[in-house]
Amino acid sequence: MVRLILLVAFIGVVAFAVTAALGTIQAIARIDTGKDNDMMPAKFQRITYVLLVLLMFGVTTGWLGGI
Repeated sequence: MVRLILLVAFIGVVAFAVTAALGTIQAIARIDTGKDNDMMPAKFQRITYVLLVLLMFGVTTGWLGGI
């Protein structure tokens, strides 16, 4: 009986996750249908992207915020 309840709960969580993912994808698709309204210069975008990748690498390796 407990397994049945857990199975139903798991199916509910998966259904919720799929619904949320599809809603997010549809919202993003609606936003991207218009023209490109990007106000940031390409050089600034590239610099921030590199800094983001370095930050993620530092956190995952333990250099930043590691114990």
